[in-house]
Amino acid sequence: METDPIDAVELRRNEVAQYDANIAMYKAIRAALPSEWPAVLQAHRKPKNQHKAIDEVPSESLELVAQLWYADDVEHAIRTETLERTKAAAILAALEAQA
Repeated sequence: METDPIDAVELRRNEVAQYDANIAMYKAIRAALPSEWPAVLQAHRKPKNQHKAIDEVPSESLELVAQLWYADDVEHAIRTETLERTKAAAILAALEAQA
Protein backbone atom coordinates (compact mmCIF):
# COMPACT_ATOMS: atom_id res chain seq x y z
CA MET A 1 0.00 0.00 0.00
CA GLU A 2 1.41 3.32 -1.07
CA THR A 3 0.82 6.56 0.84
CA ASP A 4 -0.52 9.31 -1.40
CA PRO A 5 1.42 12.60 -1.41
CA ILE A 6 -1.22 14.49 0.57
CA ASP A 7 -1.19 11.87 3.33
CA ALA A 8 2.62 11.93 3.38
CA VAL A 9 2.59 15.71 3.81
CA GLU A 10 0.06 15.51 6.62
CA LEU A 11 2.03 12.74 8.33
CA ARG A 12 5.21 14.86 8.20
CA ARG A 13 3.35 17.92 9.49
CA ASN A 14 2.18 15.84 12.43
CA GLU A 15 5.72 14.55 12.98
CA VAL A 16 7.15 18.08 13.03
CA ALA A 17 4.37 19.18 15.40
CA GLN A 18 5.17 16.26 17.72
CA TYR A 19 8.85 17.25 17.78
CA ASP A 20 7.81 20.83 18.59
CA ALA A 21 5.64 19.57 21.46
CA ASN A 22 8.45 17.36 22.78
CA ILE A 23 10.98 20.21 22.63
CA ALA A 24 8.59 22.54 24.48
CA MET A 25 7.95 19.88 27.13
CA TYR A 26 11.65 19.20 27.65
CA LYS A 27 12.39 22.93 27.88
CA ALA A 28 9.71 23.29 30.57
CA ILE A 29 11.21 20.37 32.49
CA ARG A 30 14.71 21.83 32.14
CA ALA A 31 13.51 25.19 33.46
CA ALA A 32 12.29 23.49 36.64
CA LEU A 33 15.59 21.73 37.31
CA PRO A 34 18.87 23.02 38.66
CA SER A 35 21.50 23.40 35.96
CA GLU A 36 24.69 24.55 37.63
CA TRP A 37 26.98 21.82 38.91
CA PRO A 38 28.74 22.94 42.12
CA ALA A 39 32.51 22.55 41.87
CA VAL A 40 32.51 20.00 44.70
CA LEU A 41 30.20 17.72 42.65
CA GLN A 42 31.86 18.12 39.23
CA ALA A 43 33.60 14.75 39.59
CA HIS A 44 30.15 13.09 39.52
CA ARG A 45 28.88 14.90 36.41
CA LYS A 46 29.35 12.23 33.75
CA PRO A 47 30.23 9.00 35.50
CA LYS A 48 30.89 5.89 33.44
CA ASN A 49 28.81 3.94 35.94
CA GLN A 50 26.01 5.88 37.65
CA HIS A 51 25.26 3.05 40.05
CA LYS A 52 28.82 3.12 41.36
CA ALA A 53 28.84 6.92 41.42
CA ILE A 54 25.71 6.95 43.61
CA ASP A 55 27.73 5.24 46.34
CA GLU A 56 30.38 7.95 46.09
CA VAL A 57 28.03 10.95 46.23
CA PRO A 58 27.62 12.41 49.71
CA SER A 59 24.14 11.62 51.04
CA GLU A 60 23.28 15.29 51.50
CA SER A 61 24.00 15.89 47.79
CA LEU A 62 22.32 12.84 46.31
CA GLU A 63 19.02 14.51 45.40
CA LEU A 64 20.82 17.46 43.80
CA VAL A 65 23.09 15.13 41.81
CA ALA A 66 20.06 13.14 40.63
CA GLN A 67 18.35 16.34 39.47
CA LEU A 68 21.51 17.53 37.74
CA TRP A 69 21.97 14.18 35.97
CA TYR A 70 18.35 14.42 34.81
CA ALA A 71 18.88 18.03 33.69
CA ASP A 72 21.85 16.86 31.59
CA ASP A 73 19.69 14.06 30.12
CA VAL A 74 16.92 16.55 29.32
CA GLU A 75 19.40 18.89 27.63
CA HIS A 76 20.56 16.00 25.47
CA ALA A 77 16.93 15.16 24.65
CA ILE A 78 16.30 18.76 23.54
CA ARG A 79 19.30 18.62 21.24
CA THR A 80 18.26 15.23 19.82
CA GLU A 81 14.64 16.28 19.27
CA THR A 82 15.83 19.50 17.59
CA LEU A 83 18.08 17.53 15.25
CA GLU A 84 15.30 15.10 14.35
CA ARG A 85 12.80 17.94 13.92
CA THR A 86 15.17 19.65 11.50
CA LYS A 87 15.37 16.48 9.39
CA ALA A 88 11.59 16.00 9.45
CA ALA A 89 11.04 19.64 8.47
CA ALA A 90 13.42 19.28 5.52
CA ILE A 91 11.53 16.21 4.31
CA LEU A 92 8.24 18.04 4.80
CA ALA A 93 9.49 20.98 2.71
CA ALA A 94 10.51 18.59 -0.07
CA LEU A 95 7.14 16.85 0.02
CA GLU A 96 5.27 20.15 -0.04
CA ALA A 97 7.34 21.29 -3.02
CA GLN A 98 6.29 18.11 -4.89
CA ALA A 99 2.59 18.38 -3.99
